[in-house]
Amino acid sequence: MHDGLDHHGMNEEASLAAALRALPASTPPRDTWPALAARVRRRRAVRKTVWFTLPAAFAACIALVMLWPLAPQRAPSPAPARVAQRPQPAFAGSPAAPDIAALQARSRQWQTWVQNLDDNGAPLNGGALAQAVALQDRIGLIDLQLSASPDRIVSASLWQQRIELLQRLGALHLQPYAVADHANHKPADTMIL
Repeated sequence: MHDGLDHHGMNEEASLAAALRALPASTPPRDTWPALAARVRRRRAVRKTVWFTLPAAFAACIALVMLWPLAPQRAPSPAPARVAQRPQPAFAGSPAAPDIAALQARSRQWQTWVQNLDDNGAPLNGGALAQAVALQDRIGLIDLQLSASPDRIVSASLWQQRIELLQRLGALHLQPYAVADHANHKPADTMIL
């Protein structure tokens, strides 16, 4: 249909050949193929590394999880020594001045000991864990009351309660060791029935 029309002289083979010869010569840069080959090699190396390391890392994680319970348990550090409380001298007309700094220092010692037991001690069973959480909640409540109490006598009482709760929490963390120690004792040769 359109064979008879000659738009800009392009229907004839001679004019087409002349137009193509008039185009500038274009050659690709010489370093394109080596760059492409290097890129392909890098991608293959990365794929090979990923396909090898991912399963190896997964297997190592599984082995670690399986062997973790077999790791030896470290014995807990001894409890801080209980310091005997000296009665404070009372002056006529004024209540005994509590030593808040000493109570705070004792609380820090007990807190450090309990944290050490929590980090390095034996895991707690479900019931003991629930008791530990309840004790920690009560300690948190006392901390909140301490931050709001301006009275030294009330603060001293709250610090003492905090120390007692920390002692109970530490004793709770020591229960697995007491059970294990009790299981290792042999009954005496002479038993009275």
